[in-house]
Amino acid sequence: MTIAMSGCGGGGGDDGSVSPPDYPSPAVIYSESFADVSGDWAYEDDSVSGVASWAVVSGVLRQTGHLESGAGGVDETLWGATSYRLGTYARLVNPAISGSYRFSVDITPLTNIGGDDSEGNDVGIMFGYQSPTNYYRVSMNAKQGFTRFEKRFGGSFETLAINARGYVDNQPMTMAAEINGNAIVVWIDGEPIFAKVDANILSGTVALYCQDRAQFDNVLITENLVAPMVAISSPLAYSVDVDNSFTARAVVLNLPAGGSVSFSRDGSEIAAAGSGNSYYRSFAGVPTGNYSVSAIVRYADGTEAASDTNSMVGTGGDYYVSVGDSITNGVGDEDDSNNDSADGRIVSTQGYQSRLADALPAPAVVFNEGIEGETAADLVLRIDSILERHPGANKVLVLIGTNDSGSGVTADTFGGRVDTIADSIVDAGKVVWLAEILPTNPPDLDAGRDTFIRNYNLQIQGIVGGNIFLGPDFYFFFDGETTLYDDTLHPNDLGYQEMADRWAAKLP
Repeated sequence: MTIAMSGCGGGGGDDGSVSPPDYPSPAVIYSESFADVSGDWAYEDDSVSGVASWAVVSGVLRQTGHLESGAGGVDETLWGATSYRLGTYARLVNPAISGSYRFSVDITPLTNIGGDDSEGNDVGIMFGYQSPTNYYRVSMNAKQGFTRFEKRFGGSFETLAINARGYVDNQPMTMAAEINGNAIVVWIDGEPIFAKVDANILSGTVALYCQDRAQFDNVLITENLVAPMVAISSPLAYSVDVDNSFTARAVVLNLPAGGSVSFSRDGSEIAAAGSGNSYYRSFAGVPTGNYSVSAIVRYADGTEAASDTNSMVGTGGDYYVSVGDSITNGVGDEDDSNNDSADGRIVSTQGYQSRLADALPAPAVVFNEGIEGETAADLVLRIDSILERHPGANKVLVLIGTNDSGSGVTADTFGGRVDTIADSIVDAGKVVWLAEILPTNPPDLDAGRDTFIRNYNLQIQGIVGGNIFLGPDFYFFFDGETTLYDDTLHPNDLGYQEMADRWAAKLP
């Protein structure tokens, strides 16, 4: 985002125009550099799994425990009834902050000791915090590869915006958010990532959130900025819209008197409609491809006051969501160097999703919604929360059953659950592919478990029809291929590449 701040209080320019005014820096409300232990923060866990360990160490606030569970009330032992995540957070209580403000903090996600499978879980910020069940949160995850802007209101989560770009371990970043009345803008490293006009939670304090090893420093809370500002709320950068039309929307703060708002797609500027903090413009008949979308605020004399550009906006493409257990999640992928898609839409550390996206016709994105330990019964409970997070998706890839085979679920029961999952996806207006389950790794073959898997695959074959299609036969492909496994159940990096190739060959 660019903010014009030249001039000396609105004097005349050499060409007779009025120069933009100088805008004062906003007053500081609170700052914390963690030079020593501070009593301003309370440490709270909302996960039911793990133990947090917060401490001020060498001038930073560091958390070194692992906590990971989910929201919901049916089975809180791991994920609960939804796929929303819980962890631990440090909440600012002294002085209390509420109302409108701008909040920023430096965050460094840290590598876990021993490189365990919990590597890459959530880190982020919370703001507008009123209670454990009412707040806004921005979270990033490297393992699944996402950045999410979400709201918890009355205990229920709602996704406000999401992309498929996770963080990079040990790479510092600055995360910031501004609440200005009912308008919210979120930045990462100075770039506006998300924006929203939302009236549910209009005041509250801030918190520092994580599930894994992370450190936080240089907390700064100021009054709202007073210079003109614009942030695109949709379409997001690195997004894919399945239609060949879209409506661009933006949040505008401090619109100058007599000023105007416009949008452009690859440079052709068109006046926006709207008022207050919310502006929009529809674009129809857009050819399939990738574009840049910009929002521009101008002063009354036509000079630019502020702008924001979102790159790699795809139209007429495919938006996939992959669901399942730890195999979909990518456990066992020992090489994290090939898990960013070529177009930058996916940034993650494991799985087949980025490689599949690269193999599909552009523009395409594949979100990783795999959950470790997931069974078909779990997915029945959680599929609606996954679909809620991706209303723009048109296609869903399902691989489920490995964990069911280890607990002796009968084939008929398993088949009924998968049928329910597939029906939920189709009812949401999406096409679904059901993949056949991988065998156990032959060197440690469990014959009884493998029998369950083969019978489950027969059930999967019988569910297809309408908008439910049969995905890759991973059992046939992986059977006996010991070099494609990391352990008895999970593929290695080469195995995940083969999964991407099998999916790509099966999809239209």
